[in-house]
Amino acid sequence: MTIPILNENLITICEKYGYNIPKANEQVLNRYIKDILKDLSEQLPSLKEKVPTKLTMKQKEALRKEKKEPETDLNGNVIVPRYECVTSHTARRTGITNIYLSHKYTILQMMHVSGHKTQKTFMDYIKLSSEEIADEIAAMSKKDNELW
Repeated sequence: MTIPILNENLITICEKYGYNIPKANEQVLNRYIKDILKDLSEQLPSLKEKVPTKLTMKQKEALRKEKKEPETDLNGNVIVPRYECVTSHTARRTGITNIYLSHKYTILQMMHVSGHKTQKTFMDYIKLSSEEIADEIAAMSKKDNELW
């Protein structure tokens, strides 16, 4: 797949590495993301909100070794601060969703960049809230009314 580079900062980074960007270690990248968001949570309290999650085997083992019980909600679900749940995949999905909502590119163009083969899998992949869907409908209705 070929993706145009439209940002000067990205061009600078690409040139620095001779357009051969080194592969990042996913675990390290995800730890950096969590650390950055933890710091950011001081300005964005929603990042501190506790959300339900599933513990990995590694996390369960660490808790057992430390003889700690995970924090749970009233239903018994394990809960953690939202910033602990964000990964590079979350960032990718959020970026694609935000670009979709910007209406700058067609779905076909976005599918090419994201690697989705069908419109159904693409639409299943992006995360739209009920409010975002309602806004989409309102925008389309407004556009239709302007034509008449």
